[in-house]
Amino acid sequence: MLRRISLIAASVAMLALSALPASAATTSAAATQATTTHKIAFPALRGVKAWGTYTRTSTGVKLYVCDEDTVPGLFASGAVALAYSAGWKQHTNLGAVAVGYHETVCRTMTLHYTAHLMVYSVTWNNHGKVASRTGYKVLY
Repeated sequence: MLRRISLIAASVAMLALSALPASAATTSAAATQATTTHKIAFPALRGVKAWGTYTRTSTGVKLYVCDEDTVPGLFASGAVALAYSAGWKQHTNLGAVAVGYHETVCRTMTLHYTAHLMVYSVTWNNHGKVASRTGYKVLY
């Protein structure tokens, strides 16, 4: 008997939800813009081929970052994205580091600081020291 009552309740709920008009869906300009995926152009650096995308969501910034090491003499190359809070006091980052010639690494993560987003590129030599690094590129 209890199974039959729960089945009837579920059926009524499904029928009520499917009867909603199409205008009940929330489609505002802000909601549409919040799900727009933007391409990331990382600063150019010899030995680094980096690309990615970001999408601003209600929970943070969803990042997808890829990096390829394009010079045989380098130990590794990296692409880093930094997300900051509104007061620039707190931040978190997402980095993709490719170790070895023609190696490609991709990373994805949702970062919860959404006020500012910056990116930079970096390479390391065979001794584990930073060989070169670009300046920050502010995306927003």
